[in-house]
Parts: sequence; C-alpha cells; structure tokens
Amino acid sequence: MTVDVQDMREVIAQVAALTGRSAAVGDSVDVVVAGIGRVGVTAVMSALEKAGWPASEWGPGAAEPVAVALVILDPSSGVGSGELELLRRVQDDAAVVALVCNKIDAFWDWPTLLKVNRALLDPDGRFPIFAVSAAAALAGHRDESGFAALEQWIGEQLDPISRPERLATVAAERELGELIDDLASRDRADPATPMLTERAAVHASRDRGRADRLAALRGGAGQIRGTVLAEVAGSTRDIAADATGRAAELSRSGAADFADHLAARLDRLRDRIRRRTADEIGALEARTMLGLEDPEPAGPPIPPPPVGMPPLPSQRRGAEEALLVVFGASAGLGLGRLVVTPMSAVDTLQWISMPLTLILGVVIATGLVRLRRLSARRTSMSGWAQTAIADARSGLEQEVSRQLLTAEAVIGGRVTRHYERRAHLAADRVAELDRQIRERRRSATLARETDNTRLAAAIDVRDRIDQILADID
Repeated sequence: MTVDVQDMREVIAQVAALTGRSAAVGDSVDVVVAGIGRVGVTAVMSALEKAGWPASEWGPGAAEPVAVALVILDPSSGVGSGELELLRRVQDDAAVVALVCNKIDAFWDWPTLLKVNRALLDPDGRFPIFAVSAAAALAGHRDESGFAALEQWIGEQLDPISRPERLATVAAERELGELIDDLASRDRADPATPMLTERAAVHASRDRGRADRLAALRGGAGQIRGTVLAEVAGSTRDIAADATGRAAELSRSGAADFADHLAARLDRLRDRIRRRTADEIGALEARTMLGLEDPEPAGPPIPPPPVGMPPLPSQRRGAEEALLVVFGASAGLGLGRLVVTPMSAVDTLQWISMPLTLILGVVIATGLVRLRRLSARRTSMSGWAQTAIADARSGLEQEVSRQLLTAEAVIGGRVTRHYERRAHLAADRVAELDRQIRERRRSATLARETDNTRLAAAIDVRDRIDQILADID
C-alpha cells in the first residue's frame, strides 16, 4: 500500500517537536543480514544478491547506519538470550528490522516453531516477519521459496523516492516509544519530601537539649553548694578548736598575735574557698555550655578585702575586781601570818614578823589579781575567737551562695540566649523551606501537567505512526 510522503513528513516533524531531536536519517547501507550459528546467513545473502539486492553480513559497531536489517531464525531450535541480545543490538544500528525464518523446506512444522520464537522475540508484533527457503531460491524456485514477498518488502523500504521518509519514520517511531516509556515511568512522588524531612528535623532541634542543660545547671550548682559549704563547716570547726587551745595558753601580751594569727587563717580559708568555688563554677560552665558557644572571657579577679574581725574585748575594772583585790589582800595577810608565825617565837625576829606579813600579803594579793585577770582575758579572747569564726563562716556561706546564684543566672542566661538565637535561625530556615516546598510542588505540578500533555500528544502521534508503518509493511 502506498503511503503519502507528506504524512510521513508530518509525523516526523511532530516527533521531532516532542522529543527535541531530529529523526532524519542520512546515507546508510541498504541491507544487512544477521544471525547466530548455522541459520543460513550466507545462503540468504546469496539469494538476495541473485535477485538484485546486494546484502552484507551485519557486524556490531558499524560506522554507517543501516537501512534494512534481516535477523535470520532457524525453526529447528528455539531462541534464547543470544537471539534477544542480537535483536537488541541490530535495532540500535538499523532503521528497519525484519525477522526472517529460513529453512522452511526442511522442517514441516516450521509455523508452530516460528510462532513460539516470535512470541519470545517480538511479543508486541512490531517487526514484519517472513518465511523463506534460501536453498529453494538458489535452486531456481523463487516463487515457492518465499523470497518474492521479502524482495518486494525490501524494495518498498528502499524506494528512492520515499526512502528517507520511510527510514526517518521508523527512527521516529523508535524515539517516540522511548519518550512514551520515559514519560510514563517518571517518578510522581512528592518532590518536596527531602525538604519536609529537613523541616521536621530543624523544628525538632530548635529547643533540643535546653531543658536538660538547665536542669544539669541547677543540679550542678546544688552539688557545688553542698560540697563547698561542707568544707567551710569542717575547716571552721578545725580553726575554732585550734583557737580554743591557743586561747587557753594565751599570755598577757599575746592577744594581738592571737588575733593576727586567727585573721590570717580565716583569710587563707576564704581564699581557698573562693578558688575552689570558682574552679567548680568553671567546670560547671564548661559542662553546661559544651557544644554551644565559646565561654565569654572573664576579667581579672578583684582581690577580696581582708576578713572582717570584731573588735578585741576590753578589760573593765569594776566592783568585781575591787572585791577580788580585797579578798586577795585578806588571803595574802592570812598566808603571810601563817608563814611568819614560827618566827615570832624567836625574840630577835619578832620585830620583822609584821612587815613580812604585810609584804607577803601584798605579793599574794597581787598574784591572785593578775591570775584572775589573765584567766578572764583568756576566756574573753576564746569567746571573741568563736564569734569571729562564726561571723567568718556566715560570711563565707553567704559569699558562696551569692557566687553560685550569680553563676547560675549568668550561665542560664547564656543558654537561654543561645536557644533563642537558634529558635530565630530555625524559624528563618523553616520559612525558607516552606517557600522552597511551595515552589518545588508548584514546579512539579506544572511539570506533571506538561508531561501529561506531551504523553497524550505522543500517544496520538504513535497511533498515527503505527497506521503509517502498517501501511508500509
């Protein structure tokens, strides 16, 4: 059946518009023959050449395109992966491919075998198929050999008037099939799925770890407070015990040295507690801020003032001390009289007994007064030391609590500010992802609509090409 060349040109142009590639075919080899094993490739070539159609044996990777390729089948055996691969490679080189069953004169059941082989090689019935006997054609029985139909078909394909259009139509049909398969198999999943996953991850990570860090900060501050205050209590007890012992051995002129020694020990305790608290706070800050921003550089520490000491107790002489003097004098006179009584029996010593009694009384009274004053001084200094230690302990406990509260507020504020900045960045990123998701989905919708339009147009053109190829065949 004659096909209008103009129709072929129209479908070729439509396919080129759909695929974006030209389906035109340039100069090509007329006829090639391909086959596997002893299927009669040489005999078919000889029969075609005898009829005026020179043919060459197909070789993979030919430099020039092929107009018509004949794939020879043997009805004596089934086809396998080798024949399937051969057909696929021949299709890549040739514009038109036909299946040719040879040796039909030798196998009476060749129609059944050919039907089975074609179902494997060409289940859609896209290729023309011929049954021939090369041996009969070479023997001069051309009409009975089946070569007449094959030669007529080859002549139609190689018609010099419509040959370019015929070959281009076949090539266009192949490209159109690839386009339809591509459009029909494209992934229609949501193109924004990766962005949705990232959006969920960004939103989930906005405040991740904030509550745990703040809870760890509060727990760490409480632990530091307990351990440091326990050290303060133990150290002040040791200092108080030492001060009590020193006060019990205090000399009349040792009050100033005793006070200086106690103040020095309290200063050292205060410095040690401050350093330990600072170290513990630094470690707590490092743990809390791990993985976040770098710690802010701290300025040089301000040296603390000396530990405040209460004023030393003053000695007050009152009625009690006057009575002590009277009692001391009385006791001294009695003791003096007891000492000098034996001397009164001696006549020569009677004159000194009274002065000696008075002198001894004064000495003993003076000693008692001084001893009472020293004892009172020691007692007052011991009480003063306990008061000073208690004040220092209270001050240290307040200072430790103040340091920890300040550090907790500062570190907690830095954690809060970090997560606020992260929340702002996360909100900005979520907004950007939302914008990209909308754009991606809008583009995907437009692309799907375009693909569906192209697919519908390609199916229409394929139906038209199928009709043209059916008329050509």
